[in-house]
Amino acid sequence: MAQPPPSKRALVAALDPYARLIEVGVGRRPNVARALAERGHEVVAVDVEVSEAARDAAAETRATDGGSLRVVTADVTALPTADDRAVRDALGLDAEEDGFDAVYARNLPAELQRPAVALADRFDAACLFTTLGFEEPVVDVRRRATESGPVVYVAR
Repeated sequence: MAQPPPSKRALVAALDPYARLIEVGVGRRPNVARALAERGHEVVAVDVEVSEAARDAAAETRATDGGSLRVVTADVTALPTADDRAVRDALGLDAEEDGFDAVYARNLPAELQRPAVALADRFDAACLFTTLGFEEPVVDVRRRATESGPVVYVAR
């Protein structure tokens, strides 16, 4: 099996301490969310348009012991200011479920960094991400260097 990309390995390692996570902008690459679910984490992957790859990953990961991966169609720019019921509905949460421990993204573009941090604020959660590589973060962050090369940015 091919070695996972450094940004995936770095994010999975940085996110391992968190039990319940939201991935912002899962796109066509659900491999971080899947890896976390396979390690026993509960992950909700969000995107404005959920790809077939993300849906397939969620379907294949449901049987994993202890972990889960759910993909939902939602706009991360609207979630931070939506009412509680709308957020619960969008994220597929029932009334008994608590919030999240972390919001994260892989290759998070500058225009989604503020909404991702605001979503993390809403849940009093950590916010970690990698960028597209050529962009610097537009939010206040601490840089966490990783052994595999990419920098994981910690905004909360």
